[in-house]
Amino acid sequence: MEKIVDSYKNKLITKKLSENTINSYISDIKSFISYVEAEYNELYSNVKKTQILTYLVDMQKKGKSSSTIARNISSLKSFYDYLREEKIVSENPTQSIHSPKHIKKIPSVLTEDEVVKLMNLPDIGTFKGSRDSAILELLYSSGIKVTELINIKLNDIVFHASIIRINGGNEKSVQFRAVPIGSIALNAINNYISNFRVYKSKEESDYLFINNSGEPLTRQGVWKILKYYEKKLEINHELSPQILRNSFAVHLLNNGADIASVQELMGHKNINAMQNYLQATEQKSLETFKSSHPRA
Repeated sequence: MEKIVDSYKNKLITKKLSENTINSYISDIKSFISYVEAEYNELYSNVKKTQILTYLVDMQKKGKSSSTIARNISSLKSFYDYLREEKIVSENPTQSIHSPKHIKKIPSVLTEDEVVKLMNLPDIGTFKGSRDSAILELLYSSGIKVTELINIKLNDIVFHASIIRINGGNEKSVQFRAVPIGSIALNAINNYISNFRVYKSKEESDYLFINNSGEPLTRQGVWKILKYYEKKLEINHELSPQILRNSFAVHLLNNGADIASVQELMGHKNINAMQNYLQATEQKSLETFKSSHPRA
């Protein structure tokens, strides 16, 4: 067995695959061979499709992810193709086995209490704190992406209408959408602009969010800001622009917003993109049903 696996490994090396990929393939194959020997007292060259399927089921029962199972199927397909080329087996028993659909994880979100605590962390009496407060409030209030956030310009804010124009296109095709923002986020932005940004900005910079040097804030700059508050918040999961975006969507749905409206606010073209957020609201909806429906 070791000899044929080593021979197969040399074949993979000639394909110029990465060392990590090769090691993963070989590890997958050795695990499978050990399984069929222990469970069926069978040589790898004699296994049938059903025995491979039971191995995959066993992996699933042990909590292996769909991506890990899919990689194992790919490893075994490649290995048995090699065995067939070498005439060690007459056919590939994995031929009609398909990879499982990748199950997307339920999106991580902050609780509503965690959001309240987060928004109270910045010192709004300083440049950094007022800017950070405006960033946090805006990300949560609007559900926009970090790339959209850093590209907002001063003239994109329409204070009297409580909206921000968000550029949803690219350099060749500029497409704006109007995103409503809440009064708290609007007040945070106004405090930042009126009391602090005006003293830091360079004349040529018309971007809303700038750093201490007056330059436009970058994606990395926003990430550093969120990591700073992640430590202060003392939560067991990360704080990121995507988690604030997730929280925006899930909290709206939890509080009765219809999915089509949330889809439009987030700039998703396809309603299928909202399925993950519905998974995160399902348990809350069931609890609401049980506590409020007269026949539940």
